[in-house]
Amino acid sequence: MDKKELKTDIMLVVAAILWGLGFVAQRDGMNYIGPFFYTAIRFGIGVLCLIPIYFMTRKQERKIKVKKKTILISGLIVGIFLFLGVNSQQIGLVTTTAGKASFITAFYMILVPVFGLILGHKTKRTIWIAIVIALLGLYFMSINQSFQIETGDIYMIACAIFWAIHFLFISHYSSRVGAIRLSILQFFVCAVLSLIVAIIKEPIDINALPPALPSLLYGGIGAVGIAYTLHVIALKDANPAYASLILSTESVFGAVGGWLILHETMTSRQILGAVLIMAAVILTQIKKSKKALHKNTIQNT
Repeated sequence: MDKKELKTDIMLVVAAILWGLGFVAQRDGMNYIGPFFYTAIRFGIGVLCLIPIYFMTRKQERKIKVKKKTILISGLIVGIFLFLGVNSQQIGLVTTTAGKASFITAFYMILVPVFGLILGHKTKRTIWIAIVIALLGLYFMSINQSFQIETGDIYMIACAIFWAIHFLFISHYSSRVGAIRLSILQFFVCAVLSLIVAIIKEPIDINALPPALPSLLYGGIGAVGIAYTLHVIALKDANPAYASLILSTESVFGAVGGWLILHETMTSRQILGAVLIMAAVILTQIKKSKKALHKNTIQNT
C-alpha cells in the first residue's frame, strides 16, 4: 500500500468514526431540544462548514455545464429525502439506542441494489443472500421474544429506506450538478424543512441551546462538515465499493460509542442481530471491492 492509498484509507476510517459517534451526539442532543430543531441547527451548521469548501472548489464545479433550474430541482429532491431520512433517524433515537440505530441504518446499503432493480440495474445472487441474512439480523435486533418491535426501531427501518432512495438520487445527480454544490443545497433544504416542522410541532426553548451546544457542534461540524469533506476528498482516489466497505464500519463505531459514552448495552439476541447485519453489509461490498482492486492492479501493470 502506497502513501496515497494509506492517506485515503485513513480519511475514510476517520469519516466512519465521526459518523458512528454522531449517533451518540444525536441521542444526547435530544435530552435538551426536539428532534426536528436539533436537525435544523445541525444541518444549518453543516451548510456553513461547506460554504468555504465550495469557494475552494467552485472553479472545478463550474466546469459542469448545467442549468440553474436543474441544480435547484436536484437539490430540492435530494434535500427532501435527506430530511425524511435524517428525521426518521432522529425520532427513532428517542426510543432506541445509538448502537441499535447505527446497525439498522446500515441496512440501507443492502436496500440500494434492491431499489436499483426499479431503474433496471441487475442484482446478483450474492445480494439476495445478503438480504436474507440482514432481514434475519433485523429480526433478532428489533423484535423481542414476545414478537414486539419498538417504535424507535420502526422509524430506523424507515430511515434505512429513505437513505437508500437518497443514495440513488445522489448517485444520479452528483456528477451532473457537482458534489459540493448539491450537498450545500440538500443540507439547506433539510435545515429549512426541519425548522418549519420544529416551529409547528415542537416547543422552541432558546435557553435549552447552551447545554445542547456540544452535541450540536459535533453533529454539525464533526459528523456533517468534517466527515463529509473527508468522504468527498477520499472518493477522488478510492474505489466507491471499497470505500463503502470501510464506511460501513460506522455502525460498529456507533455501537461502541453508545456503550462507552451513553453506557448502553445490547442483549445477546441484539448482538447476534448486529453481527448478521454487519456480515450482510460486508457480503454485498466485498466482491465489488475485490473486482475493483483486481481491475486497478491490471491497469497499473
